[in-house]
Amino acid sequence: MKKFCLKAAVYLLLFALLPAVLSAAVDPFNVFHPLSIRDNGVEVNKNFVKMTYILANPDRFDTLLFGSSRVGDMHVEKLRGMHCYNMTYSNGVPAEHLENLRTLLKNDAAPKRILLGVDVLSYTNDPAGHRADGLRAPYELSREKPLAFWSLYLDPTITWRAVVTTMRGHTPTPGFRERFYNFGWNHDYDTPTGERVDSHGAFALVSSVRRMPQTLDEIAQFVRLCRDNGIDLTVFTVPIYADTFDEALEADYALFLRKLADITPYYNFTGHNRITDDPMQFYDPSHPSAQTGDAVIACLCGEKPDDELYNAGFGRLVTAENADAFVSMLTGG
Repeated sequence: MKKFCLKAAVYLLLFALLPAVLSAAVDPFNVFHPLSIRDNGVEVNKNFVKMTYILANPDRFDTLLFGSSRVGDMHVEKLRGMHCYNMTYSNGVPAEHLENLRTLLKNDAAPKRILLGVDVLSYTNDPAGHRADGLRAPYELSREKPLAFWSLYLDPTITWRAVVTTMRGHTPTPGFRERFYNFGWNHDYDTPTGERVDSHGAFALVSSVRRMPQTLDEIAQFVRLCRDNGIDLTVFTVPIYADTFDEALEADYALFLRKLADITPYYNFTGHNRITDDPMQFYDPSHPSAQTGDAVIACLCGEKPDDELYNAGFGRLVTAENADAFVSMLTGG
């Protein structure tokens, strides 16, 4: 009877552990295999995986680009004089970039330069919600509260949905792993543009949260941390589609642009202009294309855009001294 009870207990334990073992093996978000990811049809938890990768390879890049998925298609290999990695992830916000930078500094893995892309989502997304989201759970949560972090990835229903996605015929993208670790961007130049730009309602153009004071304070802390540690920081506003920009103005985006200049100078790429008014420069209402990213990169590398774009505010440096006049021009009032 004792042997039977022992065997039964072992089998019950194995049965109870089976979902966790399967979850780790399938690994939909690639958190159990962050240095050897697989294209399984489910989006990678890029905050966790990219931070793990950079911490494991602290000398590979001298520049990091932080931002939400709206910087996701900036081909950072075109940044002249920089060896840059794109840290983009879905709904990334300055609060999390600040924590990432603190982690990098603590582990002697901070870069020489940082590019920080911001927009209306920077203050209309609440980072607290990411801590319970398998796609966006931050790297720091895995260190502060490992049980809370890893429990997000032991849900058998998520694992089963990933298996179903694969079984339905997901075709892995050639070079997926190499592109992820070498550059970090999402789409190449052959990705169709313009097709989904009018799909309002299908994308989070402007979220419902309002935490502008907190976000501005987090950006200010980020700026001070870079300054105090000798990191060359460039802040810029990400191009957003014209209709999205108009929607952002309803969420006090003009106020954000004015207050941002009091914290740090930044390069502007938002507003109405030849690029942002053109749906073919965007994949959807929320995400600029790789081609649009190239126009931003050219300006960040010191190339002044043509007079038409520049006069519309694209590539202009905004400072505390010119912010009021500039934002009034940009917004028409």
